[in-house]
Amino acid sequence: MRRKRIDWDEELKKTERIRLKGFRYTAAGFVLVLFWLLGVRQIQKEIPILPMLFSFFLVISGVLLLIIVLRRKK
Repeated sequence: MRRKRIDWDEELKKTERIRLKGFRYTAAGFVLVLFWLLGVRQIQKEIPILPMLFSFFLVISGVLLLIIVLRRKK
């Protein structure tokens, strides 16, 4: 039985769509975490906001650095 021929252009389009979908999910996750941190801050006034935001921005910068390194690898 012969295998179906692979359309590589279509596979590249699918890969790009999946990559963008993953990027959107990651961005939405970061926004939700930021809202959660700000919500915790509104409920618990004695919790300092700067250490929470500092760690959040460190994670964001790490993810951006990873994206830049992986793009240069291509």
